[in-house]
Amino acid sequence: MIAVISDIHGNLEALEAVLEDARRERADGVICLGDVVGYGADPNACMDKVWERAQAKVLGNHDAAARDLREAENFNEVAREAIRWTSETLNAVNVERLGDLQYEHVEDATRFVHASPDDPPAWHYILTEQEAWNAFEACPENVCFVGHSHVPLRVVLRDGRLLVLTDEILTVRDEDRALINVGSVGQPRDGDWRASYALWDPARRRAIARRVEYDLEQASRKILEAGLPEILARRLAIGQ
Repeated sequence: MIAVISDIHGNLEALEAVLEDARRERADGVICLGDVVGYGADPNACMDKVWERAQAKVLGNHDAAARDLREAENFNEVAREAIRWTSETLNAVNVERLGDLQYEHVEDATRFVHASPDDPPAWHYILTEQEAWNAFEACPENVCFVGHSHVPLRVVLRDGRLLVLTDEILTVRDEDRALINVGSVGQPRDGDWRASYALWDPARRRAIARRVEYDLEQASRKILEAGLPEILARRLAIGQ
């Protein structure tokens, strides 16, 4: 069983709660889909913990911007301010770690990528039916895990049709292809403030969506104390 996590965004309280939940669920591995940093107040601690626990990590767009601010040109004003602070706050070890990350990872016939596998460096979201088709066409593996949008999503290509499934447990049939967005650990945007991640059992080809409560007050307070934009603290409580 593997815990697939994404979009931690410097939220140490959420990350610790997710890793503890994964331990209780007997996950014996962790794969991170990127954006460990950005927005939150604990970029170094989050990176240290992910590098300690995860057997594989891929590059997210905020990770890329933290190591090279030119990558933040298309960010909104709040995101740019946060990534500038993050870039200045990261220690040398963690800057070097970000430089070693690749865009994709393949393990057990499953692809793990931050944004769409359709041109990962372009950071395409998967929000529409056409974007889902593009992702399936670009991914030779039957199962692909993504993040980036901060919104959990489970899409199955079955008998030539795209099906959006809402069950917490998804079993991928032999004839299926599946695209699974695990949501965000540190800044969910689906109206649910709880940290989101997924458990993946490659032997059973089963994905389980998980939501975990964490110390929201502490995470918000640390954002304000760090001098980051106030909206980044307020949005945590509403899951937006």
